Amino acid sequence: MANIDFAALSGNARVSAVLHQMIQVKLADKASLWRHPAITYYGNLSGSGSSALQVPIVGLGGTDVMAAVSDGSSVSNTSLTSSAATITIARQALRYDLTDLAKLTNPIAGGMGVGIEGLAESLVTAAEMRFTSMIAALSSGVSTSVGSTGVDLSVSTFYSAIFGLQLTANEPTFMAILHPQQMNDLMSSLRSEVGPGQYLAASQDQVQAKGPGYRGSLFGVDLFTSTKIPTANAGADYAGMIFSKGFCGYADGTPSPVQGAGGLILPAGTPFVIEIERDAPGAISRLVGNYYVGVSEIEDLRAVQIISDF
Repeated sequence: MANIDFAALSGNARVSAVLHQMIQVKLADKASLWRHPAITYYGNLSGSGSSALQVPIVGLGGTDVMAAVSDGSSVSNTSLTSSAATITIARQALRYDLTDLAKLTNPIAGGMGVGIEGLAESLVTAAEMRFTSMIAALSSGVSTSVGSTGVDLSVSTFYSAIFGLQLTANEPTFMAILHPQQMNDLMSSLRSEVGPGQYLAASQDQVQAKGPGYRGSLFGVDLFTSTKIPTANAGADYAGMIFSKGFCGYADGTPSPVQGAGGLILPAGTPFVIEIERDAPGAISRLVGNYYVGVSEIEDLRAVQIISDF
């Protein structure tokens, strides 16, 4: 007498596997630096007549110091020192094509997961990660550097970076962006330290407030990690950095909706634009995310590059 077992039903009345109603997003670095207070936002260039913004740097507020002048003597004129940094915005983009069959078989309600809403959400995250990459890349151009090639990051080197900022009259609070490997080496070095220096690990509330890349505070420096930190010395090292507010900044632009174009998604509070284009003959919905942004170093003396082993 034959049993009614799974093997007999498989392929007809049973399937080998079913999809769970929730997907797990693939592991990726989602540490965003967008809108961090240590990174200055210089505004939106929409309607400005240019894709570039010039930021003036003028020697005011104590740059010039008074000197003793004899009674009755005329004091000579002092000219102001000035320079400028330019931020140029450019297009950053990503596209997804979703077929109707893939869309209608999506098991997750509301179009999340691999659906229109889920892909749109992913495009926003992709824009934030692009911004973080652009900020992290600035470390390669910082003039002042501490650390040595092939040597792990240590507390001593981290102190040297802080000292470098203080020597040029930078005011706290400082922010450091390190590669996770640099952070691991720094924490390993901390295990043998004694004295008043203290590492304050990030609480859940702080991570929610400052973003997933926030790792806590060390010697009063806010620590962030990002895998977007560039390499140095032909790939032998990582080039992290520590800086004060005013080192770098960014500007962006938001295109106006085009009449007669496909549907637009404008995520609240962001300059990102996601356009949905329909290919009816191919039964395909195309999602194109656009982000017009530019980042630039504003004043080099406000940062120190941190070199350590890969």
